[in-house]
Amino acid sequence: MTAFNSYDTLMGTADIETGIAQFILPPAVWIKLQFTLSKGNPVNLEKAGQAWMDAAQSVEQTKTLLQQRVAAISPQDWTADDRPGYEQKVQEFVAQLDILQTYFQAVGIALISYAWALMVYAIFAVAMGTFLAALAAVAAAALAGIITAEITAACEAIAATCLTVTLVATGVLAMAAQLAAMVFQGGSLLAAVAESGKGNDQALSDFMTAQATGSAAALANLGQNAINGGLAAAGSRGGGRGLPVSKVDLDADRNANHTWNIGGGATVKTGAGNEITGGGHVKWGDHGLAGGDLSGGFKSSTGLGVNGNVEYTDEDGIGQGDHGSVKYGAGASVETPGSVSVGGNGTGNGQSVPIPTVGGKVGIEGNHDFETGEGKVSGSASGQLNGGDVVKGTGNVNYDGQGHTSTSGTLGLPTGDIKAGDETPPWDK
Repeated sequence: MTAFNSYDTLMGTADIETGIAQFILPPAVWIKLQFTLSKGNPVNLEKAGQAWMDAAQSVEQTKTLLQQRVAAISPQDWTADDRPGYEQKVQEFVAQLDILQTYFQAVGIALISYAWALMVYAIFAVAMGTFLAALAAVAAAALAGIITAEITAACEAIAATCLTVTLVATGVLAMAAQLAAMVFQGGSLLAAVAESGKGNDQALSDFMTAQATGSAAALANLGQNAINGGLAAAGSRGGGRGLPVSKVDLDADRNANHTWNIGGGATVKTGAGNEITGGGHVKWGDHGLAGGDLSGGFKSSTGLGVNGNVEYTDEDGIGQGDHGSVKYGAGASVETPGSVSVGGNGTGNGQSVPIPTVGGKVGIEGNHDFETGEGKVSGSASGQLNGGDVVKGTGNVNYDGQGHTSTSGTLGLPTGDIKAGDETPPWDK
């Protein structure tokens, strides 16, 4: 576990604090909305950023190895006229790898920087939420006549200033996201142009193909963000009532093997306070239908929940060529109620006031390749506070389809990780 694992707890705490304050201070409604719309996943961003940095390191190793291999061929072993031409082509390729390495490093830094921007925003959100909760307590006391009633208006004015500050902070976070996007977009274009100048005639055409492919994913993401933003705003104004669909998820992505993954999902609230999630995707590639996935879950108003998913992929077409692979997962969770009803004289029509939550999760997931027999099964369990992991344990079993297995595990604590087993299967060493 890293510092980013506390993100969900921080944002969850801020959400609770502003949720309480909004009943006394109207500007807190819109501050809570800003927090809702600004949530991200810095843990995944950190992992992705590190993967890009690892890729940059792999490119560096490739460059070094390639140059060493060329230098190892002595002039006595190769004296033909085509040697200078070969060495020139190698240097051109190394120059292209230099550009690629720089781009990988830039993307990795951008992702990790944005992850930290989200963490800084989460710390700001908790500080703002704590201030608003205290301000709401003062305003409530003023309304009750405990202190001078005129103070209520002053508290509302201060809350309005807090809203302005929050809007500025949200804008700064959005700018950080824009800068990260510029690294992806502008950096990939500059890399393509530079590689083209170094002899890679396909670089620009590959870039244009990537842009055309990515436009479908961008359109799906923009569509889902617009819908989710509207649902969040409507839920804030209406206290969350009368909105059976609270969130949608749309996807249109294509991987390196030209396989499209198209579909989506939704979160639906029932009248009894339960929540149902469901979704599915269809995979379609160069050889036709290439698989799909289904997922679903149920969470009761008492905090008990279950979920499951299964995904089958066969990129050379189902029923054609090699066998495919399957991924699967299932889990269960328990969480204390995140709110209490206040007022309503027992009719159930009172205000829903958020409160801190504690809970736990257990889960299992795995994958299996039907062609090679290789696979992996992982289990996990965690304790949570306000939606974020406080302690988390994981265990893994790898198998190679030849009768060999290896195990590994991690106990994640706020002070650091304790690892057990072997992260690298013996047959991969």
